[in-house]
Amino acid sequence: MRVLFVSPGLMGAERGTGKLASFQQVDLELLQELGYEVRPLLWYGRPLGQLFRGARWADVVFCWSISDHALASSLVARRLACVVGGYEFANLPECHYGSMLTTRMRWLTKWVWKRADALLYVDPSLEEEATRAFGSPGRAFYVPTGYDSTFWTPGDAPRQNIAVTVCHAPTPERIRLKGVDLFLEAARANPEFEFHVVGELPPGMRGQDLGPNVVADGWLERDDLRDLYRRAKVYCQFSLHEGLPNAVCEAMLCGCVPVGTRSYGIPTAMDDAGFLVERDVGAISEGIRAAMEREDLRGRARDHIVRTFPVERRRRELKEILERLVSAL
Repeated sequence: MRVLFVSPGLMGAERGTGKLASFQQVDLELLQELGYEVRPLLWYGRPLGQLFRGARWADVVFCWSISDHALASSLVARRLACVVGGYEFANLPECHYGSMLTTRMRWLTKWVWKRADALLYVDPSLEEEATRAFGSPGRAFYVPTGYDSTFWTPGDAPRQNIAVTVCHAPTPERIRLKGVDLFLEAARANPEFEFHVVGELPPGMRGQDLGPNVVADGWLERDDLRDLYRRAKVYCQFSLHEGLPNAVCEAMLCGCVPVGTRSYGIPTAMDDAGFLVERDVGAISEGIRAAMEREDLRGRARDHIVRTFPVERRRRELKEILERLVSAL
C-alpha cells in the first residue's frame, strides 16, 4: 500500500523545523512498520504541487487534522483518512478556538467531513461534538492515539513535590483554553509545592516572575520532558477542551498522578488513576494536595495507559481500516 502522510507538524517555537509532534511521529512510524510505502509531507507554505503529485501516487492520503491540506487532499485522493484530534469541530469563541468559529472553516470542515472515507476520532467526545455540529460524526472510527511505554517510563530517582503542565499557549486566550491560568492560581495557593509550565507562553508572560514557586521551562526535548515527569509527583490538565491529551498519557506512563477537569478526553485518559476536579481553584488545590500523597496511584496510572492505549492497538486498528479502504478501490 502507498500512503501519503500529510501533517501540519509542530507548533510554537519548533514550527517550521521539519519535526512532527510525538503522536504524529508515532503514526508515521506505525505505517512504515506495517510495510507500507509512506511519503511524509509537512504542510508548510501550502505545497500544493507536492500534495497533488503525492495523492496521484498514493492509494490513500492520511491527514492529521482537518484544514487546508485535508481540503486539497479531498479533491484528488483515491481514498482519504483524516485524524480528528480536537480542533476540528470545536466552537469556543471565548478562547478563539475551533473550526466552527468562522464561516470559511465551518464550510471547509463540512466539505471534508462529507467526503472523507474515514474520520479517525481519538476520543468519543469528539464524535459527539461532530454530531452536534453536523448531525452525525460522518464515516467515523474511534481510534485513540497510542503511547510508547518503552520510552515513557518511571525513573529510579525519588519524587519531588512538583506539579507539571504542558501547553502551547502563545496568547491569553490559549492560556485560558489550556487552564494555565488556573494552574498559576493553584501555585499561588500552594507555596509549598513547585509548579512547572512547559511550552510556549504569550510574549507578555515570557521572562516574567510568575511566582516564587513557578518555573517556566519553555519547550523541552522529549528526553528532558521525560526527566521532568520522572521527578514530578503530579501532572495537571485543566483545559476547557482536549481530544485525548497526549501529555497526560505520557506523564502517567512516567508515574505522575494526574489531576484534571471533566473536559472531553481528559477523563478518558485519567480513568480512576487520578483526581477529576471542577474548574475552581479550591477544588484544584485540594486535588493537587491529595495527588501529592498518593504513591499508590503511580502504578495504576501507568498500567491504565499501557493497557488501554498501547501503540499496538493503534497499529492494528489503522491497518484494518486502511486496508479495508484500499480493498474497495
